[in-house]
Amino acid sequence: MLLAPGSEMITRDRLINTRWVWAELHRPSLTKSFYFGADGLIKVWLSDNEKSWAIDSGIVKIYNNAGAVMWAFEIVLCLDGRLTMISKSPRHSPWETYYCLTEYAAEAGAQTADAEFVPEDGGSGGGTEGVRLVIWDLDDTFWQGTISEGEVRIIDDHVAMILELTNRGIINSICSKNDFDVAKAKLEALGIWDYFVFPEIAWQPKGAMVKNIIRNVQLRPETVMFIDDNETNLNEAKYYLPKLQVAEPGFIKELLADPRFAGKLDPSATRLARYKVLETKQVEKAAAAGDNTKFLRDSEIRVSFHTDILEQFPRIHELVNRTNQLNFTKNRWPEDIEAAREVFLQEETRFGGHSGYVKVADRYGKYGICGFYSIQQEDSQHFLFSCRSMNMGVEQYVWARLNRPFVRVSGSVISDLDAPVDWVSVVDDADADMVPAAYDFRKRLKLCIRGACDMSMLSNFLRVQVDTLEELTFAYQGWEICALPRIVALHDDLQKLENQEIVAKLPGLPPGRFDSDINVGTCDVYVMSFSQETFQGQYKHRRTGMIMPMGHFSLGHWLDQKLDYTKLSYDDILSHGVQNVSREQWAFLASDFDFMGGFNPLQFGTDLAQVFAKLTGMGKHVIIVGLNEIVGHNKPMLEVFSKVNRIVIPMARAAGFDYIDINQLVHSEEDLTPDAGGSHYSRETYYKLSQIILGLIKNKTVISEAA
Repeated sequence: MLLAPGSEMITRDRLINTRWVWAELHRPSLTKSFYFGADGLIKVWLSDNEKSWAIDSGIVKIYNNAGAVMWAFEIVLCLDGRLTMISKSPRHSPWETYYCLTEYAAEAGAQTADAEFVPEDGGSGGGTEGVRLVIWDLDDTFWQGTISEGEVRIIDDHVAMILELTNRGIINSICSKNDFDVAKAKLEALGIWDYFVFPEIAWQPKGAMVKNIIRNVQLRPETVMFIDDNETNLNEAKYYLPKLQVAEPGFIKELLADPRFAGKLDPSATRLARYKVLETKQVEKAAAAGDNTKFLRDSEIRVSFHTDILEQFPRIHELVNRTNQLNFTKNRWPEDIEAAREVFLQEETRFGGHSGYVKVADRYGKYGICGFYSIQQEDSQHFLFSCRSMNMGVEQYVWARLNRPFVRVSGSVISDLDAPVDWVSVVDDADADMVPAAYDFRKRLKLCIRGACDMSMLSNFLRVQVDTLEELTFAYQGWEICALPRIVALHDDLQKLENQEIVAKLPGLPPGRFDSDINVGTCDVYVMSFSQETFQGQYKHRRTGMIMPMGHFSLGHWLDQKLDYTKLSYDDILSHGVQNVSREQWAFLASDFDFMGGFNPLQFGTDLAQVFAKLTGMGKHVIIVGLNEIVGHNKPMLEVFSKVNRIVIPMARAAGFDYIDINQLVHSEEDLTPDAGGSHYSRETYYKLSQIILGLIKNKTVISEAA
């Protein structure tokens, strides 16, 4: 059904309460992560080309960073109650095609349901890939004779072979039509029962049993060998899993010499131990009577985030190049590890990028390094997880912790990142023994991060350790929306109706522009920086005296050009590319406001005192990150940073707040980003800063508990 623009089905509530899938028309989806934010911003899909949105005359429009319309969804289809909005690509773009947004709903628990095994693309099915699991028939295969008909003759070489395969890191299982207890007793007597995982011993069709084993061990059929003396059983298993490797018993004598069974030396049988853990979990999951979420909540799943990637590079290299089923991006590195290391270092060059690996554990065991991510400008270069963590909700939890970066899904994956997960917790190191919940400071604390790009980069390291609320600088239709102390002060000014009416006539103010958690105090810790004071000009209303900060990317920072917007005509701003501002709005700014300049020490101190008073009155833990005033090429900016520090330091100390002197971490241009301006730091510097902050939080929390 075709809906006309302005249809009652296109409502604000429907847009913001739905997940939208973004795709080229008639092509696979590009992401499962597109949301219309209630604040007028695009969420999760983070791009300068899709920044904000509005409904204009019934048409949903999406604007770029500069405020220009990128997409106008003039065609709306409804099929089975689900909307699809269609827009042609922008006129100025080099491509001529249509893109669409389709309405979906994320279902709780969907990501952790047992995925039906679907063989992945690749592999010849001819049996040339390395074997990771051997499934044994018992009667007339592993031993001579039929155990249900009497005694059987044990083949000692086969018993020794089970031990040798385990030593090579190759796992063993059983698929046999027999009485379970009888077969188990015989294998226990031989001392090898515990060397098998997920045995299927029942009077059932073998094709289904083999498929169930492979589903439980979470391997691809190409890496599994099924040995049986009955050709019908082999063909039945191949029917279910065409790429499964199969053999008759005559092959067994050649098995250990076959290069497919070279394995990887594992004298401590760590791979077997991991699969035994997985087996135990499956048993307890079945005992939970199908309540998968309850089982996961009882599993005490925990993850830890780490950044020492080069120290663990062999394992991460293996993950990047070998994982498939939970590898969302499938961007591979060269097989040569040194060449791969160089590629990784090149990927890490951009400011705003961050990478890390993830360890996983639960009450059943520790799984080591199971995940890796590399996010560059909110776009995932790598996002992948090992089968060890499959069906635990780990990938969904990590994605949410990383602030839902854009993931361009490549090929098939058996997981939906959008589904909610609330049973995973963060610890310092998942390989360590579990810390009692009472002493884990993360479980009760929420941290508010407030500032500009410096705090944005810092938040990459903090959000994976603690729950965060991020009040950071962003662009709205070309306007800079900054988390200044002035904005907190304006929240109180705007309780007056006359000021509300004034603000309503100004351009560039998204919904919630003057909101801050400082006004309501839901967070426990507040981390703040004040580098944004160099961004915007100050404009004072002539009648009420209300002071508004304003800045547009197309018009430049006051520090760079000292622009007075009240002196620019409407035609001037149009020539600079400013859009979505009416002639009336610009005339109101020019006629009713006076330009007060840029950074004003007296005004800043007054606003800061108001912010600090609110936080001290609520008894909050506050951490102030000072500004670099020594190292860098942008001397005018460093001079302003020095003035800001001179005001902030005594006020922070008087309030009893923690103050971090960034000049103790920034010693040379190597501690800055390559532009060396002075406001953006290297990843190593941000990491060190994050560890100082986490230490301050943890220390104060422990002291509070002791008190």
